[in-house]
Amino acid sequence: MYPDSGDDSAVSDSAIPARDSHTEAARQERLEWLRTRQGTPLAPLQPMRLHADDLSNNVENLIGAVEVPVGLAGPLVFDGTHASGSLYAPLATTEGALVASASRGARALSQAGGVRTHAVSQRMTRAPVFQLGSLGQAAVFTDWVGDHLEELRGQAARVSRHATLVSVRAVMTGRTVHVVFAYETGDAAGQNMTSACTWHACQWILDRFPAETSADVECFRVEGNLSGDKKVTYHSFLNGRGTRVVAEAELSDHVLRRVLNTGRASLLDTHRIQRGGGLHGGMVGNDVCIANVIGGMFTALGQDIASVHESSLGHLELEPVDEGVRATMVLPALIVGTVGGGTRLPAQHALLEMLGCAGPGGQSRLAEIIAGFALALDLSTMSAVSADEFVAAHERLGRNRPPAVPAVPADT
Repeated sequence: MYPDSGDDSAVSDSAIPARDSHTEAARQERLEWLRTRQGTPLAPLQPMRLHADDLSNNVENLIGAVEVPVGLAGPLVFDGTHASGSLYAPLATTEGALVASASRGARALSQAGGVRTHAVSQRMTRAPVFQLGSLGQAAVFTDWVGDHLEELRGQAARVSRHATLVSVRAVMTGRTVHVVFAYETGDAAGQNMTSACTWHACQWILDRFPAETSADVECFRVEGNLSGDKKVTYHSFLNGRGTRVVAEAELSDHVLRRVLNTGRASLLDTHRIQRGGGLHGGMVGNDVCIANVIGGMFTALGQDIASVHESSLGHLELEPVDEGVRATMVLPALIVGTVGGGTRLPAQHALLEMLGCAGPGGQSRLAEIIAGFALALDLSTMSAVSADEFVAAHERLGRNRPPAVPAVPADT
């Protein structure tokens, strides 16, 4: 049993004020309340360039905004399906050496002729779960769902004109059935719209299935955790979630030595060793540090920062070619959008415009740019490890040492 004093005074005394208000006055009220309550001045949060009235769909209980430094990596020459020319990447980060390393990798790729990119597909998945009364009923339900794709597609279309239901796949685990709904969502990342579409389609299932089969659904949940939302999963690695995008380039041994300070044989050997380490560690995919590029660009460009986790699924492949290497990066689950969410915030929108990715038509281009710079950073970082320069680079560029503390004189 949990104790219940019945006294709500402690809760009410600690309640955040003006919860339902999105005005600047409400922000200041909450900030002053927090200062008083915590005994902390919080002076850096007092000024804010964003307008509180414009953020009602982005955040609740607004108290301010934090600034993250944004560095510019590049240029990187692209020869892609949607991205072409000499492009730069804004990286929001507090990690020294990151932008420099991504720029070094971009220089190597550009001198090698550039990076080829292709956005393969775009899918957003939701996976509601249904529990039936018996194994036999679950089998009937599984077949029934597969026979009603067109009806489910029609139900989803009633909710959003931007989300198109591509497929449904029932996964039966005993009397429990997970149903994977896969959508194309255009230039939106699509998490919210597909949740709404799926829920409404499931209401139709809950109404029609019992009527047509005389079987009852005992339990329904709109998400049964099979979709991989905000998680690294083999399901997303193999089947894709978000945009599946590929970046590829060939680099000669000459470019590797001149720009990356390593050679073909050493780089391939480092890749072999790191693949083995990743396998023993249970790593999903194989990469060096693509989360740095994905996290930095997501933050700078108004993407869902919590999706950095699943979006950082990647597979780096190096193979020997004529006196050099072919490097391929596959990102199977890149959750990006160029409309909605944080993409409309002023600084984020301006950077999307700088990349030519703002608004409709920019999603595949953005995915290709991210993939190209992810490959650039991984090549640079792996080369630094190969040449035993990784620590030296961070010592030179990335360590924030605290001021020296004067020695305390010995008692005399």
